[in-house]
Amino acid sequence: MTTSASAPTEGTFLVKAGLAKMLKGGVIMDVTNVEQARIAEETGAVAVIALERIPADIRVDGGVARMSDPDMIDAIKKAVTIPVMAKARIKHFVVVEYPKLLV
Repeated sequence: MTTSASAPTEGTFLVKAGLAKMLKGGVIMDVTNVEQARIAEETGAVAVIALERIPADIRVDGGVARMSDPDMIDAIKKAVTIPVMAKARIKHFVVVEYPKLLV
């Protein structure tokens, strides 16, 4: 069996075992709102990353990944029991204003 980029590997043992290996220990999901965070938790995610926009959408639409809205992060933290991570700019004023969000 070959694993080159040109060889189809869909449905092979390598793909199936590789997926199982990647999912071992749980999945961390990208979310943009409370509803997505709840769904992620209910379906077994071990943590969520609260983002302004999903990276795939940013690539399609162009643009940059901005820091998440602190109010959105707080709402997600209150809605789920799993860890919530968020993007912040180093030395950004919000880090000083809302240090509780980074705990």
